[in-house]
Amino acid sequence: MNRQKSLSDFDLSLFKKIEDIIYLDEPILTHLTKNGKHFLLYLVDTVENIDIYLMFELEETTIFEYLTKQITLRNVISSNQNLIYKIEQDFEGLIINTTLTQSHSLSESYLPSNDSYLTYDPANDSYYYTLIKNFEAKTYLRSLQRDAFYIRLAPTNEKYADTIGFNELVGELLKNISSSFKSFLKADFFESFKEKLTDEKKLNSFFNRLSDDLDYRMVDLNFRSFEIGLAVDKVMKQSIEDTKVREWAMDVGYKYKELVLDEDYDEENVQIIISNYTKEDRKKIFEPIFKIIENPNFQLQIKNSKSKPYSIIKLKDKSVIQRIVPPAAMGTDEDGKLKEYEIIQVTTIKEKDKVRKSIRLDDNTLFESSSAKQYILKKSDFAKFDFDLGFDVNIPLDISTENGQIILKTNYDGVNFSKTLDAGKFDDGLRQIISSIYEYILNKEE
Repeated sequence: MNRQKSLSDFDLSLFKKIEDIIYLDEPILTHLTKNGKHFLLYLVDTVENIDIYLMFELEETTIFEYLTKQITLRNVISSNQNLIYKIEQDFEGLIINTTLTQSHSLSESYLPSNDSYLTYDPANDSYYYTLIKNFEAKTYLRSLQRDAFYIRLAPTNEKYADTIGFNELVGELLKNISSSFKSFLKADFFESFKEKLTDEKKLNSFFNRLSDDLDYRMVDLNFRSFEIGLAVDKVMKQSIEDTKVREWAMDVGYKYKELVLDEDYDEENVQIIISNYTKEDRKKIFEPIFKIIENPNFQLQIKNSKSKPYSIIKLKDKSVIQRIVPPAAMGTDEDGKLKEYEIIQVTTIKEKDKVRKSIRLDDNTLFESSSAKQYILKKSDFAKFDFDLGFDVNIPLDISTENGQIILKTNYDGVNFSKTLDAGKFDDGLRQIISSIYEYILNKEE
């Protein structure tokens, strides 16, 4: 059974009035303080010549949450765990009766509606004006921090006590991540909306107007190993009028984290990357990140929230790099003439405690290295050597060096073709392997 305790000599004059929050002909909701504590005085009913109020203590932050439309007045009252004063006061200001109760014992008629949000715009001289502005800023930051993910750049050399040099950080590491992210935003935007807006100039213009709102917000920072918290700003993106673009903008920051800052570049993500982005875009997006991952002086780490442990972003299979960012293909010059190529081997030598030097490896050098490129054989390549194909082809030709020799390899129609050149120009080897493929095609047609 609910009981209410009656009080005598309750004196409202002992409370200091801060401000009337709701006023309709008379105060409906008033903020009071006493001894550093905060109270709300709420007019809930009028019976004959008596006004009935509820008064209860609460945290000032709860008042700010109500004033900034984060919670309803009903929730403010019903969730309050403190004792509630039920005050009966006549029209002359004399308190007739005061009883103590609790929120769960209140009559439904005393509670505001479920959607009792307040649209509150304080005047410049209001007690709440500066407080609300500061509170909103802190609330905004806290909301970003709750959804932030973290990246850390950790040096592998302990010489400088786990700290990173300023020039290294700004000139290389952060610059690479920023360049990668910017490239991803544009590539993904074009991929997502190229059918909706076919004019590339308009697409570029639209993206440029959006770009500022697409940036991550930096919400946390730790200088040791340089740890940074990044968050997708959903609040500011609400101003984007186009629903589809707004939805894309809300998601693209998370998409970058999942696809580009992938812990181990699993096969599923690699397939998504190759399918959805061109070679040119993949180079701009992933090459800067791979430079950090492959740098033996640093580790790039990631975690989904502040409380989670870090994982190192790494590649289990190094061939993933060439799948995502293929070697540059070689072709013809601007006049359509076949370019001549030669393999130039370069290695790096370093005497102990001396400056590194890179040298070109000639035929007589004792040093050897290896490199790889890819050339795309097309119908026009066959025609340049007087081999007339009646159909188009697109045959990747791998070019590498080993032990001073040039090796050409390809696969056509399930058949492997290869040529090893001891010397000579690239086009001589190209002619030989094209001749072998053409001969196979003729024999197959017979």
